[in-house]
Amino acid sequence: MRPTIRIPVVFVAPDVTPGSYTGALGGLPLVRDWIEKEKARVIYFLKSSMPNVDFVFYTVRNVDDAGRVLEAEKDSIGFIVFILHTWSGGATRVFLESGKPVVLIAESYGGGGEFLLEFGRAVGEGKPVVGLVVRDLASDAIARKVKLLEVIARLREMRILFVTINIEWFNKVSEALRKAFGIEAIVLDGRVFAEKYYKGVSDADAEKWARKWVSEAKAVLEDSYIDILKAAKLYIAMKKALEEYKAHSIAVDCINLFDAKVLDAWPCLGYMQLWLDCYIPVCEADPFSAIILIISWLLHRRPGFISDPVLDQQRNEVIYYHCYAPINPYGNNTRVPYTITPAHLYSKRASIYVELPVNEVVTAVQIMPDMKTIVLHKAKTLRNEYSVAACATKLVASANTDALARNWRTLWHRVVVYGDLAEDFKDLATLLGLKVIEEDK
Repeated sequence: MRPTIRIPVVFVAPDVTPGSYTGALGGLPLVRDWIEKEKARVIYFLKSSMPNVDFVFYTVRNVDDAGRVLEAEKDSIGFIVFILHTWSGGATRVFLESGKPVVLIAESYGGGGEFLLEFGRAVGEGKPVVGLVVRDLASDAIARKVKLLEVIARLREMRILFVTINIEWFNKVSEALRKAFGIEAIVLDGRVFAEKYYKGVSDADAEKWARKWVSEAKAVLEDSYIDILKAAKLYIAMKKALEEYKAHSIAVDCINLFDAKVLDAWPCLGYMQLWLDCYIPVCEADPFSAIILIISWLLHRRPGFISDPVLDQQRNEVIYYHCYAPINPYGNNTRVPYTITPAHLYSKRASIYVELPVNEVVTAVQIMPDMKTIVLHKAKTLRNEYSVAACATKLVASANTDALARNWRTLWHRVVVYGDLAEDFKDLATLLGLKVIEEDK
């Protein structure tokens, strides 16, 4: 059970008095009954659909009410604002001007007019606001917007454990992660990790996992069982370190640690298992991909797949490849087949070829090193390709490869997540004050 977080919810509902303008909905006494019924529906829906959030509800009728709520909730993560009745005389604008993230939702008939004027103005001024105007205030579309504020709050609870020998650089990145997203990063010297966690793992303990992975694989093309056993030892070591540091994610600087002979094992099989254990593993200790992996997990409980994308412009295809991918790409109990195999023309051992779902939309996302820009594109998966050249898992998809070739910037890695999640990432970027580049446009 995740700890409860607190989010204020504001109903904007100007009072209607006898003889005054009644607003778009109509007059007394029915308008008050309508507003109360809508409030009750929203309260029940939010509490039942997001039980790990402590929603605190307010009703504001004017600017003074709004100011009092803003002061009472000055330390909140942001605001969910429902416009139920037009016009509030500026009460909605109080929250939009607060500088805090705001999810602005309006009932079409009651609050649609004020929404159009206030939301459009706020967007034009670059405020951290996302919005939705609908007739049904208790729908999945509403929950999806509200979830964004929960994700921002949960980011501040997350802990990543970086295992590396590049201590100075990762210390700098860790501080940037904390400032930008509130994520706590712990940097563990890879040599300490090897001595304290890895080298003491017994063959007998590792054998259980190695045999399990072999027995559950669709095929085993890896002829070096000792490398599978070493991968099992590394998995046990990683999980123990996660538990001791109370971390949610682990990022092993695998290539550098292997090349420096600090570790003699690869984490691919262990990463596969860690996703099943509900931890977030990060290939090559990529801190930028780590942010996206955490966000996609918090948003939809879906594991992301760090990839090195390459293009085939003749076929208008993009190939997302790496030496492992989650075998539970939907984040539930569904499993896809995997094969344990060498990779990189046999120079890398105990990799995994994962047969990922095809004929589905995926979203590929990355955050740039300045941590102020998110890039993303969408693709439709076509097939999986196997070869010992390059990385083991190769997911082929159709995409606008000409646009990708023109628009690609900086980092090679992209985190691939199943589903059309572009709107969620764009909305979240807006609330966090980040720029968005759709690199397939």
